[in-house]
Amino acid sequence: MHRGILTLLVLGFMTVWSAPAMAGELWLTIDQVRNYEIETPVSSIVVGNPAIADVTVQSNNKILLYGKTPGLTNIYFFDQNGDRIDNLNIRVQSPSGNMLVLNRGVERATYTCTQKCELTAAVGDSDAIFGQVTGQATAKVSTALEAAASSFTGN
Repeated sequence: MHRGILTLLVLGFMTVWSAPAMAGELWLTIDQVRNYEIETPVSSIVVGNPAIADVTVQSNNKILLYGKTPGLTNIYFFDQNGDRIDNLNIRVQSPSGNMLVLNRGVERATYTCTQKCELTAAVGDSDAIFGQVTGQATAKVSTALEAAASSFTGN
């Protein structure tokens, strides 16, 4: 009888003791944004490794989480008194649906496949292929920005 009560007390103590240490966990995908809402108004946010994931604040209780590179990091949320509201573990993964990875020796290229497969820039691709794709994307954006600027100024 005493042993059963002692076991219940120990289990209860362990549950109460470990509860504050537990953090929520959220999976993100590279280059995708996910909305995160928190009940208590947030005053400050600390991202463990902003190279893996980052945040954009919409309001004091609405945050957008953005996956940058595969890995694990965490995000702490603090209230106006500096007290911790939440600790969120963030796991970022590469997109897996409709992706094709082609390896030729040490060269790696990633393709996004829908109706047809198109070369895309992905973390882990060969430098030459990554540079080629990002260079083309940068040139395209620059051309679009120039066209928009000239139409805005009337040139």
